[in-house]
Amino acid sequence: MKDLQQQSGLPISLDETGHLQIDSNLRGGEMSMRKLYDLKEVAQDEITDADRELYYMYRDVHKEEDEQEIRSNNLRYDMTVILPGMIGNEFAKTLGHYHPMKDGQTISYPEVYEVVSGRAFYLLQKPRKADGGYDFSNIEEAYLVEVKAGQKAIMPPDFGHITINIDQEPLVMANWVSSSFQSDYSEIKSHKGGCVFITKSEDGYQVEKNPEYASCPEVKTLTPKELAEFALIFSHPMYQTGMEEVSKLEYLDKPENHIENLSADKVFDDGV
Repeated sequence: MKDLQQQSGLPISLDETGHLQIDSNLRGGEMSMRKLYDLKEVAQDEITDADRELYYMYRDVHKEEDEQEIRSNNLRYDMTVILPGMIGNEFAKTLGHYHPMKDGQTISYPEVYEVVSGRAFYLLQKPRKADGGYDFSNIEEAYLVEVKAGQKAIMPPDFGHITINIDQEPLVMANWVSSSFQSDYSEIKSHKGGCVFITKSEDGYQVEKNPEYASCPEVKTLTPKELAEFALIFSHPMYQTGMEEVSKLEYLDKPENHIENLSADKVFDDGV
């Protein structure tokens, strides 16, 4: 059993099977899972071990005393465990999704992730805007963001995102997100995955373009910035800093008030 309380700020541990053990004093945390079968529409290779468990999602985890403040700010805190392994020649990954545009605005909702244990690569892709919406077949920006334990990374407005675990240990991550919308998985599915696949190579991993997209730029590798203005401090758990200064999470539900600070160049540094 791996104790994750210091890293997450909550009484949570990871058991030997890759499941989270959530203290009974916490609220929420109902688990749902995805198996390889659920990713058959987005995998580069044919799925052969369809019933294998791939990742676990725990929605709306919170302390009882924080519930009113979380609800009144239209927020939700989730946790996810991605097991190590391969999907054919691809590394284990999530299904991937986009967020909708906010009603009356011209940008979509952002999201923020924290790596609690392990290491994550986030594939971010920004489709071209067209006719008041998006042209999902043409990607104008694409990034691979490496995030280590303790680091936090904002998924900026207008970017679809997929999480990849290339290591040989479970990846445990948490996220703050607005509760005002539902994620859209349909466009990633209709294009048979993200604009690139992250596959195994002699050097560790490589990037292979997905031919289902009309256009996709070269993928740049980035790293996350520490952003105190958004309550994102690498040395402190994201749940803790968010609840201490919940007003700093306004950008998740009201991104229109923070447009100038949510572009990729503002939340990421060039990779090393």
